[in-house]
Amino acid sequence: MNPEKMQFKGQLAEARKKYKSLDTEASGLIILIRSLLNPYEEDITKLETDKALQSMERLNFIKNQMHSLKTKIEKMEEDIE
Repeated sequence: MNPEKMQFKGQLAEARKKYKSLDTEASGLIILIRSLLNPYEEDITKLETDKALQSMERLNFIKNQMHSLKTKIEKMEEDIE
């Protein structure tokens, strides 16, 4: 097999691995945000909105990275065929 094609497949595998890692982190952040913004808390002042905001900012950053990676992966998969 062509060494360049092998290298390309390695890059594709690495991109997929990074995407899965980001997806796992995003899932964890969603769970954390839900717990921080407990809808059953009667006293709103007890909610940890500052921590939730930081987590939301990180989640948004991850979402944008995942979107870019997804596009890159799709293009690479088209190119490899």
